[in-house]
Amino acid sequence: MRVRENGPLAFNAPLTVAGKDEGLRLTLCRCGQSKNKPYFDGSHTAAGFTATGELAEVKSEPLAQRNGPVAATPIKDGPLKVTDPLEVVTGTGRTVSRVTETWLCRCGQSKNKPYCDGSHKAAGFVAE
Repeated sequence: MRVRENGPLAFNAPLTVAGKDEGLRLTLCRCGQSKNKPYFDGSHTAAGFTATGELAEVKSEPLAQRNGPVAATPIKDGPLKVTDPLEVVTGTGRTVSRVTETWLCRCGQSKNKPYCDGSHKAAGFVAE
C-alpha cells in the first residue's frame, strides 16, 4: 500500500473490500470526504485535505509472505481494518512498515495518519 501525499491509499495487490474482490489495483479514501466511501473519488482536493505521504519508519521484520492477497474491511463509522501481509510504502517508495493487521484512518482526522487513533469518534464520522 502506497500512501499518497495529500491523497488516497493506493493498493497494488489482490484486494478484497468488505468481502468483494476488487482486483489488483485500487485507491481508497483517507480524507473522509468521498461520496463513495471507502473508495477514492477525488473529493480530497475540494476538501483541502492535507497529509504527508512521507511517514517515519517503524521497525518491522520482513514479511513471511509477500505479494499475496490483502483484505480491507470498513468498520461502520470507523477505520479500515486491513489484514494479511501488507507493506506500507511512502509516496517516494520507501517501505516504512510491514504488518499483518492494521487499522487505517478513513475519517481524515487522525493525528497519526494513515493509522487510526480513534479521532473518528470525536469527529462524528459516519460511513457504512
